[in-house]
Amino acid sequence: MKNKFHEGVSAEGIAKKMQVHTAKLGALDNYIYTVIFAKHRDKWLFCRHKDRDVFETAGGRIEIGETPLDAARREFIEETGAVEFSITPAFDYSVLRANVTTYGQVFFADVSVLGDMPDFEMAEVRLFDALPDALRFPEITPALFEYLQGWLHNRDMDDELWDLYDSSRRLIGKTHRRGDPLPRGYYHLVVCVCIQNSNGQYLVTKRAENKSKAGKWEFQGGCATAGDDSLRAALREVKEETGIELCPSKGAIAYTAQGKNAFLDVWKFKHDFNINDIVLQPGETVDAKIVTQDEIRIMVEKDEFAHDFSEKLFS
Repeated sequence: MKNKFHEGVSAEGIAKKMQVHTAKLGALDNYIYTVIFAKHRDKWLFCRHKDRDVFETAGGRIEIGETPLDAARREFIEETGAVEFSITPAFDYSVLRANVTTYGQVFFADVSVLGDMPDFEMAEVRLFDALPDALRFPEITPALFEYLQGWLHNRDMDDELWDLYDSSRRLIGKTHRRGDPLPRGYYHLVVCVCIQNSNGQYLVTKRAENKSKAGKWEFQGGCATAGDDSLRAALREVKEETGIELCPSKGAIAYTAQGKNAFLDVWKFKHDFNINDIVLQPGETVDAKIVTQDEIRIMVEKDEFAHDFSEKLFS
C-alpha cells in the first residue's frame, strides 16, 4: 500500500465482521474492484441483474492488464448500455470482511445517452431519485454513496468565486476562484454562525468524513461567495447546512478577526429550533446536537471541536 488510508465513512449498522472505509484517490493500491455511481437526466442510475430482484451500481472486477479506469469504462458499457458518457475517478475504498481486506476505486459517470441493454449480466437499468431500498450490497453501497455526495459537493465548489478584499477590508473589484492559490495581500470573507436558543443552548453540527477536521463538532459557517455580504453569507450557510431559516434582525456580529488571507465574522443569532427538524447537508454535516457553553468548552479541551471561539464568544 502506498499510504495508510484515512479514517473514512463506515455504514451504520454494518455487520461486525465487515468494515467499509474510504480514502483519497490514489491513497491505496492493489485494486480489485470498480464501483461506478452514475447519473442520467439528474437521476441516479442503478442496474438489476438477470438473476436478482435487487439493484446495484455498475462495476466489477479489474481484469489482468486493465487499469481501474479501463475496467470501469468496460463494466459501465456492458452493464448499462451507455453510449455517451463521461466517467471520472472519485476516490478509493476498502472492505474488511472475515479478516480479508479488498481494495477498489469508485467512479462517477455522467450519462448523456443510454442505448439498448447489452446481452450480458444485467436485465435492466432504472433511474432513482436516491438510493434504491432494495440493494445488492446494503452494507457497502450506502457508505460509498454518502462519501460520493461530499466528493461531488467539493468538485462543484471548484467553480465557486470569492470577492477579494485588501488588508483594510475594502472590496477591490476582483474575484478569486476557490482552490486556486490566493495572491499575497488579498483576502476573502469567512463567516461562522452561533445559534443560541432561549435556554442559552447552542446548535453544533459534526463535519463529514470527507472534509478536513473530519468528525469534529463546529458551529455553522463557510466562505462568502461573490456578491455576498457578511449577513447574506451567514444566512445562506446556516440554511444549507441545517435547513434553518434565520431572521436577519435576530443576529449580530459577535466579533471579527483578520487572518493570513481571510477576514472572519463570527455571528450570534437568537433562534429557537427543534433538533428533529435539522436537515443535514450530505458531504458537509453528519450529525447535530444541542450543547451548553460548558459542554463546548469541554469539547474544545478534548480537541473534539473544529475551532475555539469560546473565550471571545462567551466572555
